[in-house]
Amino acid sequence: MIVGEIINWNAAWQAVWTAAVAGVGVTVVYSMAVYGATRTADMRRDQRPGQATVNGIVAFAGVAATLAAVVYAITLITTK
Repeated sequence: MIVGEIINWNAAWQAVWTAAVAGVGVTVVYSMAVYGATRTADMRRDQRPGQATVNGIVAFAGVAATLAAVVYAITLITTK
């Protein structure tokens, strides 16, 4: 069967599920950054500094994780 010899189905499947997991993961992490930033502004406006700080930490962690994912992706692209 020629098609079976041309396409490596295991590699294709691995690419599909890896891309899906990475896409959902980065989306969730970025949304955590947006949520934290929005809630920080809300808590500051309501004069709740403790909760604003916690949400600021969540926003910072989300931004840091998103940047780490981008750097990791660029590293993978340039080394393969």
